[in-house]
Amino acid sequence: AVAEVKHCPTTIMSFRSASLILRNAVKSRALPFAIAKQTTRRASLRHAPLGIMTHDSMVRAFSDVTTTADSSLKKTSSDGVVGDPIDFNVASKIEGNESQILTVSLKPGEVLRAESGALMYMTEGVEMETTTGGGLSKGFSRMMTGQNLFISDYTYKGEPGTSGTVCLGTDFPSKILRLNVEEYGGKIICQKGALLCASHTIDIEMEFAKKMTTGFFGGEGFVLQGLTGEGDVFVKAGGTLIRRELEEGEQLRISSGCLVAFSNGVDYDVQMLSGFKNVMFGGEGLFITTLTGPGTVWLQGQPPQRMVSEIARRVPSGGIGLAVPIGGAGGGGEGDSGGGGESEQ
Repeated sequence: AVAEVKHCPTTIMSFRSASLILRNAVKSRALPFAIAKQTTRRASLRHAPLGIMTHDSMVRAFSDVTTTADSSLKKTSSDGVVGDPIDFNVASKIEGNESQILTVSLKPGEVLRAESGALMYMTEGVEMETTTGGGLSKGFSRMMTGQNLFISDYTYKGEPGTSGTVCLGTDFPSKILRLNVEEYGGKIICQKGALLCASHTIDIEMEFAKKMTTGFFGGEGFVLQGLTGEGDVFVKAGGTLIRRELEEGEQLRISSGCLVAFSNGVDYDVQMLSGFKNVMFGGEGLFITTLTGPGTVWLQGQPPQRMVSEIARRVPSGGIGLAVPIGGAGGGGEGDSGGGGESEQ
């Protein structure tokens, strides 16, 4: 439309003008760079070999590229799910303060992969498909990392130009953190059960502790959660969320359970806490978790395990009981002992 009105009112335009139009469209984010590049190349080779093209030839070149781009932009997950990548910069919204929720707007063809049981609501046209995500072996592998056996894929089946909404919540009062896996070396390692949802091209792998002592005393067990692939992930964190950048060789000692995630390249280990009084009365136990850079570390101020332990500690040893009135056991009945009944006159 711009070409027809501004650059070629006589329906003839130069190849240079066509390239300028495409560059401006890319700058304004109205057109992906890959499509613009392919359009320019195809226009020069097929539709305008002499460097001069009509408006119709420009439209044909653009149509050729966008038709093939529809299939080239689709991504396939490791378990064979095909869908368009979601632009979470526009489509996602995190709401709430201490206990947050996530809403994602889906266009036709886009796929959102989420933890089963996290759904709050979905609008008309959104469909949910629950699978093991690649067979029982994949499902059991996710269970080892703290996730459920099944995962849910959400897709929108509405008309082009419309969208549907999926809203997800957490199983514990949590902050929600969005991370792009590719920005951190293609892999992010998280605590067990941290993942809320992600792009359908993200895989969940078992990340094993390198040392026996780390697995026994690190507070996270032998198996952590490795997130790999292309796209974004949304992870859960309790309480205040802290991000720390570690330089090469820089160490950060943290309390067990406070770890949310760390980028690929950070070394995860445990060290013995020095000092008899620290071990006996410090409340941190015998070992403390040590993270060594370089890389990025995310920490949580209120680990779910810590809150659960505090609640359990305050429950009476006999459990929480409720007083249930039993008929005939209260006062008001007749008896010779007169224990609460009316005495005979």
